[in-house]
Amino acid sequence: MNEKDWLILRAVYQHKNITRAAEQLYTSQPALSYRLRQIERKLAIRLFEEGQKGLVFSAQGDYLAQHAVSVLNDLQQLKLNLHSLDQAQQGEISLGVSSNFAAYRLPPLLSQFRQTHPGIRVNLMSGFSEDIIQKLLRGEIDMALVKDDFNWKESKHLIEEDDYVLVNSQDFDFALLPHMPQIRIHHGAHVTQLIERWWNANFSHAPNVTMEVDKLEVCMAMVEHGLGYAIVATYLPLPAHFYRRPVTVDGSTVKNRTWLLHRHKLNAIPHMQAFIHLLQTAQQGLASANR
Repeated sequence: MNEKDWLILRAVYQHKNITRAAEQLYTSQPALSYRLRQIERKLAIRLFEEGQKGLVFSAQGDYLAQHAVSVLNDLQQLKLNLHSLDQAQQGEISLGVSSNFAAYRLPPLLSQFRQTHPGIRVNLMSGFSEDIIQKLLRGEIDMALVKDDFNWKESKHLIEEDDYVLVNSQDFDFALLPHMPQIRIHHGAHVTQLIERWWNANFSHAPNVTMEVDKLEVCMAMVEHGLGYAIVATYLPLPAHFYRRPVTVDGSTVKNRTWLLHRHKLNAIPHMQAFIHLLQTAQQGLASANR
């Protein structure tokens, strides 16, 4: 088994589709299928279940594919460590970030990091926190900046914290809220459950959701034009004329928290340590400014 074999197994395992894996690896589908058969012959195993609809890994194939992820991570780490012995400013960080943090908080931090560590390459992907944490668990990224700690058992740091509030373009009778149009934005499972608890504690009817959006700026534009109210985090300064009401559960305001999650072993890598320190320092500065 060589590095190319491990890359093939990881790509097929991630996509569960030969064609998409071949596209990712810039090879043809027949060539990829042939190499998979060669791996099966060499190891005397069956990678996939026969007779199943779609591509379903066998127990042996599943184990080998997960091992491929581990092998490639170790190989990447080995390469980074070897480079660091010669050039301390060489390296790479693979980062998964929740969409709003990527849009509104991360760009100046990345710019600052690039100035102090020009030889470090940062590979970034953004999306919903639930998807990002899965990539961290599978070893596809080094670090995750997400909206929940997901009971992560290794290194974690609280990077940012703000409040969830109900916002509307003007004041209104709170008792009429179930009859007013709501503009719903994705909050993640943990916060969604807290908001549902808050709602059920105050109202017996379900909210009147008329719009569902995936971007904070879209949500704010709809509220600004009087198309409904929304429940959002005080992530960005809200317009002064907006009516706002705290969202509280058991006497405490529901919080929007951003966590940095990563494996313990990254603490020993200089450029990883520097990036973690930058995020922690930025959080401390933001907290001081808000006091």
